[in-house]
Amino acid sequence: TGEGMRRADVGVSGECITAVEPDLSRDECKQVVDVTGKFIFPGIIDVHVHPVYLDDVEACSRVAAYGGTTTLIHFAYARKGESLLEKVSEMLEDASRRSRLDFGLHGGMFDAPIQVPEIPRVMELGVRTYKFFLTYLKQGWYTDDYQLIKAMDMLASRGGMAMVHAENGGGIDYLEDKYLKGPNASARYFNTSRPAAFEEEAIFRSICLAEVAGCPLYIPHVTSARALRPIRQAQAEGKPVYGETCPQYLSLTEKIIEERGALAKIGPPIRSQVDQDALWGGLRDGTLQVVASDHAPKAKDPEGDFLVQGFGAPQIETLLTVTYDKGVNEGHISVVRLAQVLSENPARIFGLYPKKGTIAAGSDADLVVFDPTCEVTIRKENQHSAVGYSLFENRQVLGWPLMTFQRGQPVLREGEVVRSPGCGQFLPTHPALTAPLKP
Repeated sequence: TGEGMRRADVGVSGECITAVEPDLSRDECKQVVDVTGKFIFPGIIDVHVHPVYLDDVEACSRVAAYGGTTTLIHFAYARKGESLLEKVSEMLEDASRRSRLDFGLHGGMFDAPIQVPEIPRVMELGVRTYKFFLTYLKQGWYTDDYQLIKAMDMLASRGGMAMVHAENGGGIDYLEDKYLKGPNASARYFNTSRPAAFEEEAIFRSICLAEVAGCPLYIPHVTSARALRPIRQAQAEGKPVYGETCPQYLSLTEKIIEERGALAKIGPPIRSQVDQDALWGGLRDGTLQVVASDHAPKAKDPEGDFLVQGFGAPQIETLLTVTYDKGVNEGHISVVRLAQVLSENPARIFGLYPKKGTIAAGSDADLVVFDPTCEVTIRKENQHSAVGYSLFENRQVLGWPLMTFQRGQPVLREGEVVRSPGCGQFLPTHPALTAPLKP
């Protein structure tokens, strides 16, 4: 767990853990699962999932389960002209009927002037975190500073938290027009059009607005060394600012754009080896507290116009194994830190702890049995997303989930997901009651 590593038995009764001790008595056990020599992690919590593309709510829960995840927090987006309350209510109903895993929801806004006023009513549904875009002006998703601080002020007074996709949208639109249009347009200019300086600027601006409003702030998908600077400074000053990164930024570099073209077009972009190294440093020193997937599988035409191809790629199934292989096997983080950033800290930040995120008496029996000696080559044939490709194609990883349990019931067993649609429970998120764990 995030508290440390030890050899112990885990006793479970019903949906909860009853004991975690060495050599528990088996006299009254109905079933014993022997996992000697394997790691047992708390259930993995992926707090950054987009179930609105090729994988819907049910599919996301199934694909995530193959990768060892037991809890998801989905983004329920309201697009231009749509009601946030209606879209969140629709996803809550859909996921309650069809999710195989326990789940929570974030609100996501593409039309802040009409959607921000709905926040108080949406919070009554158990949704306290809301995402805003400082980029994607051309698409009409942008939230200006007036609407952002208005929303932050509203959230601060109600125990909510703002989440910001932090890149300078106006600057990016200009650079896209400069580099990604016309006869010389090429995928190789993608990163040039979305520089790390724009990420740093937008994060700094968001932190300043959140400070004035007194609102906690969560920065998803941090990608660069420059982006870490304002987050680190804010945390040193005691501000409630949290940072997240993703396996694609921790294990790939911008070379993937040259190799895979539009399939690797995600926002913010995958950057340099220097940035990757800095992100691992941010996980080690606590600047970044969470690793999540940003799963957004979209149909793309690698031979088509790069500029018009969508942003996003599938990552949900490889969240645990890629982070373990790159992080633990290569010595970037300890296995304890892995449990912190994939389970305990997400639970703490989003108010699910200690129900989720730990292995302790009274907590939900959400458990992952992980074999650190199992070697697997990731191929599209052994992945389960409808998108049909992986950015980690042909990557060999050492370490793989063997079985998982949610609230005491099997989810993944012998390589197959055995939990049925509709078994997942909705998890209202709450303000963080305990600080994220430092390494």
